[in-house]
Amino acid sequence: MDKTQYGKIHDEITSLLQASKVASARSVNALMTATYWEIGRRIGEFEQQGQHRAEYGEALIKRLAEGSGRAIRKRVRMANLTQMRAFFLGWPPSKTFWMVCSLA
Repeated sequence: MDKTQYGKIHDEITSLLQASKVASARSVNALMTATYWEIGRRIGEFEQQGQHRAEYGEALIKRLAEGSGRAIRKRVRMANLTQMRAFFLGWPPSKTFWMVCSLA
């Protein structure tokens, strides 16, 4: 095998590996986005139960943030949960169909 042949196969393999890294990162980002929206949906729908009750919602978020540390070994901050809820409220299901499908 000469240097030219080796260089070609090396470059092809390097390109494939690089492309798979990029595709993997995109997939993970899409899944995390869908997960955050789904968490926001569950919080929003649970707290609303037909009406918006901001005080109850804040209490729910605080309780979830305090309780999540034990369950997932990484504390989810109140600010994160509040942003997830806002994400859901700002992006209705009709605009996020692709994300919901990726969690199925």
